[in-house]
Amino acid sequence: MEAGRQPENKTQSSCGILLLAKQSGKTSFASLSKVKRSLGTSRVGHTGTLDSFADGLLVVLTGPLTRLVPHITNFDKSYTALIEFGKETDTLDPTGTVIRESGLPSKEQVLKALTKFTGTIEQVPPAFSAIHVDGKRASDLMRSGEKVELKPRTITISSIELIDFDGQYALVKVDCSKGTYIRSLARDIARECGCAAHLKALRRTRVGPFELKDAAGAGLLKEFTIQNLKNQKTALCEDAEIAEDKISGEDIKKALYPMTVPVAKLCGFTPAILSQAYIQDFNSGRKLKNHSFYYEEKPPENCEFAVFYPDMKFAGVVKKEKRSLSYGFVIPCEQKLKVYSWEQITGGRFSEEFRKKGVALSIGSFDGTHIGHDSIFDSLIEHKDLAPGIVTFRKSTRGLKAGDSYMGDVSTLDQRMEFFMQKGFAFVIVIDFSADFVKIKGETFLSVLNDNCNIRYLAEGEDFRCGYKGACDINCVREFCQAHDIELNVVNYVDYLGKRVSSSRIRQDVLDKEFSAIQIMLRKPFEIDPAGFEWQYTQEAGQNYLVAKRRGIQVFPPDGLYNVTLEISGSEGFSVTKAAVIKLDSGLLRVLDSDGSLRGFVRSIQFCIPGK
Repeated sequence: MEAGRQPENKTQSSCGILLLAKQSGKTSFASLSKVKRSLGTSRVGHTGTLDSFADGLLVVLTGPLTRLVPHITNFDKSYTALIEFGKETDTLDPTGTVIRESGLPSKEQVLKALTKFTGTIEQVPPAFSAIHVDGKRASDLMRSGEKVELKPRTITISSIELIDFDGQYALVKVDCSKGTYIRSLARDIARECGCAAHLKALRRTRVGPFELKDAAGAGLLKEFTIQNLKNQKTALCEDAEIAEDKISGEDIKKALYPMTVPVAKLCGFTPAILSQAYIQDFNSGRKLKNHSFYYEEKPPENCEFAVFYPDMKFAGVVKKEKRSLSYGFVIPCEQKLKVYSWEQITGGRFSEEFRKKGVALSIGSFDGTHIGHDSIFDSLIEHKDLAPGIVTFRKSTRGLKAGDSYMGDVSTLDQRMEFFMQKGFAFVIVIDFSADFVKIKGETFLSVLNDNCNIRYLAEGEDFRCGYKGACDINCVREFCQAHDIELNVVNYVDYLGKRVSSSRIRQDVLDKEFSAIQIMLRKPFEIDPAGFEWQYTQEAGQNYLVAKRRGIQVFPPDGLYNVTLEISGSEGFSVTKAAVIKLDSGLLRVLDSDGSLRGFVRSIQFCIPGK
């Protein structure tokens, strides 16, 4: 983790995007006081200030999401504005002093003037603004009597429409980019008409994808019409307070929305889903790798990930520079399945609740949780007076020993973790094979586990080995258990079609394309975990394809065409399964996307049984 960067001690409940209808007469900052009280947090920030005389939509971020203020500030916005012709004020709004007067324009003049203010234009901001000049706000310099001249800025007005006009007042609707001053726009429209004007009233109706109609307190705003507003005096803070009191805490809570993939994209983030196997690493600030995530498509070399947990709750931000990842911030989550590293076990950070209760444990790679493991897993779960747990390894031990000749694992850690969670295990201890760990003797390894976890029941296969060079076999384990009063269950292997069920057999069956046998032994189709796959959408000979390089530690079938089923999570978090044809060729996966529907996060690729 970056120096000085620690995970935020916040829960998902205090973290969100709140839509609030600001009342006229109060500053944007002051309008947040009711929000803070209702949500019980002081961690609140708004995205884009509204002047005190204005009302309308404030997009408010709470908890750790306050770090995202600059991203949402960049959104396009929509306003409804009331321009009063004949008088220009020094502030260009109703709170200022009249500095120039003129006659009134015709409707035709106004309509013609509006055509000059669409597209990309140059705009001079108001002198009374928060823009800094020599380290001071321009508005502060103006109030102290200094003259301020601000340089024009490039803005974009995508549309401007005259809604109503009565000779003195024009009601206009404006869609514009960040940095547009509607006060300056009112001034410039009037000058184009050869007269003076100021902004009488302003309402913000949209910020990016967020609409005023969905905001807490939107129903308290009076109808924005010339008739309602032309004789209205500038609202006072007391008036805004009275209106705000009518917004209930429940209204505010209902207007609090989670961060979603579509909003993350609009904020300029590259969305990524965190693999189940790496949640603990992410929450602990451990080093991350690209294969920790699922992507919709190949991410840019330099970008920021908006990270989501597997259930699509927002997890935080990760910065990517080429292949290097670093943390922005983390919103921790409570895991149903407790996950520990070997360092946490040796450091005495195992659950005291589990330790006092005692644990039922099994140790192994469990590469492909197959029917040969069932009796082991079932016996652990059946010990309801103990906390059932698994000790496993990030990569299979066989793969580490075989080196470059190894064809790959049957399953990834993520797939195994999902199985352990669904099975009902209380915890998993995940071990990386460090240089120090591989030298540990089997008896020492078991002693460390027992001292820190309090093993009361151990279930292992008859060919179990552990420790340096696998010197500690099942007889050694039996002696250890007898010496420490641990119940040991030695499980016999399981036979299928006259051959022993094992990860090695399944691995070979993948190479032999024996998917029917594999489905029986795994209790499900053989499945590739595409975490880290960087998908690209291509078109060749009029056909759409989803293409990625092979990644990860899993064994792949030989090159060729296969019928598969893809599990795809969409931007809104809903998962669907889609039948497809995949071609494996020279290290590439090429999925035919005949109808262009393969969009989203590919979470699994299941190989179908031929003929089905």
